[in-house]
Amino acid sequence: MPSIRNKDRSVYRERLKSVGLRHTLPRERILSYLDRKNVHPTPEELYQGLRKKGYSIGLSTVYLNLQVLREAGLIREFKDPKGVTRYDGYSKPHYHLACRACGRVEDILASELPDFLEPILPQVEEKSNWQVDEAWVTFVGYCPRCKRGR
Repeated sequence: MPSIRNKDRSVYRERLKSVGLRHTLPRERILSYLDRKNVHPTPEELYQGLRKKGYSIGLSTVYLNLQVLREAGLIREFKDPKGVTRYDGYSKPHYHLACRACGRVEDILASELPDFLEPILPQVEEKSNWQVDEAWVTFVGYCPRCKRGR
């Protein structure tokens, strides 16, 4: 059975502890699986991916822990352009590129783009009277493969 490196294990233990959650192997494995660039699985894809890695885990355990981790703010749930629920746990600041045609979702690191949010956040707060803590940005269009087929 594969294992998560000890260094990584302590990182996931700390992330769970920081939001008041107890460490469990399913939570650790789900966080580890999701904490990669360009990984946005459905619950079923996550379940199959963990099983392929040799982990013994039930689909209901995946669903339950996705809900717990989402409510704790450790992962994000979103709908792709086709309306399919997907999960994202990549910890580096990033935005999404989503294809209208095939539903593919990719990450683009915030550090690879100019900081376009900082100048507009004060305006958003002023006009809405909200305190904005974070922003999720998705650029929607056509991936290279689908763009060629148009």
